[in-house]
Amino acid sequence: MTCSSFGKCGSCVLWEIPYEEQLKIKSEKLKEMFSEFDIPEIEVVNGSDEHFRARAEFRIWHEGDKSYYAMRKRKEEGRGVIPIQECKIVDKAIYDLMTPLLREIEKNDNLRFKLYEIDFLSNSKGEILVTLIYHKKIDESIAEDIKKLKEKFENVDFIVRKKGRKYVFDKNYLIEELNVKGEIYKYKIIENTFSQPNRQMNEKMIEWALENSRDLKGDLVELYCGNGNFTIPLSKNFNKVIATEINKESIEAATYNAEINGIENITFLAMSAAEFAMLRKENSPLLKRYDIKNILIDPPRAGLDDKSREFVNEFENIIYISCNPETLKRDLETLSKGREIKAFAFFDQFPYTNHAECGVVLKKC
Repeated sequence: MTCSSFGKCGSCVLWEIPYEEQLKIKSEKLKEMFSEFDIPEIEVVNGSDEHFRARAEFRIWHEGDKSYYAMRKRKEEGRGVIPIQECKIVDKAIYDLMTPLLREIEKNDNLRFKLYEIDFLSNSKGEILVTLIYHKKIDESIAEDIKKLKEKFENVDFIVRKKGRKYVFDKNYLIEELNVKGEIYKYKIIENTFSQPNRQMNEKMIEWALENSRDLKGDLVELYCGNGNFTIPLSKNFNKVIATEINKESIEAATYNAEINGIENITFLAMSAAEFAMLRKENSPLLKRYDIKNILIDPPRAGLDDKSREFVNEFENIIYISCNPETLKRDLETLSKGREIKAFAFFDQFPYTNHAECGVVLKKC
């Protein structure tokens, strides 16, 4: 991939390294990092190195009567942001919209004044949610201006935000479709809630989790389930699934997603991992009909805290999706004891960065 912003913005820090070499460097680093564990050969899973981000956020830089998208500076140049001409890592639908949208906003003083940030969310059909974030008082007068924008961009819905105020034109969600081994799964993705940003890699991560859970016995519990991204496809491998998520909007979306996919063997609970652990400890009647031997976790970058690690360690089989190898390594120091690491994968969610997403399967010996 080539991009006119390479070497200018601080996002693509590996811009000078060919993509295949990036994969080699990152996988070798993981191999060295986890050398103290008895891991199988690391499976390297990658996709396209351009137009892969279905979710993106840009600051807005105003200069005279012109406006630009802006990204943070490279570390070598200090703090702050710089204007950019393009961003090749975003989804093609977002890429094609960015410049025409900003040119239209430039024409309207009400839309342009104190516009601080524009966020994008796209789906596989090319539909886009655009969130305009302002550092000024927002009132109903902006509705007519947004209506004019919508007339020019038919596949776009707009959300306007200012601290304490939010206006939605006309909806705050998209329906995403993922193709997982030839089967289509539909997901309601709500603006400002977590969703996997790299659609192609997300499909491959789900495929990997499906393959590595295919022969597991017993039921499944999933912590940090979000909108049911993994839960819904993996439900086909288990008799019953119970999934928890603390974010109420995400759990509502997950319940809806199970319905639109015709999945009936999942129970979603709006609670934290700690609250679910207490249910299990107290032998709650809610769990009596489950034979939970397997657990899937996809925690935030902080990984597991001490109590969560202790709880996860109770299960026979663990599928751990991690967005932070450092906290994964720390957690494996506990979870790998008395277990065989059956699979270890590196998912390159974010080409041209040092980020490495990992998947690990552990089975009690």
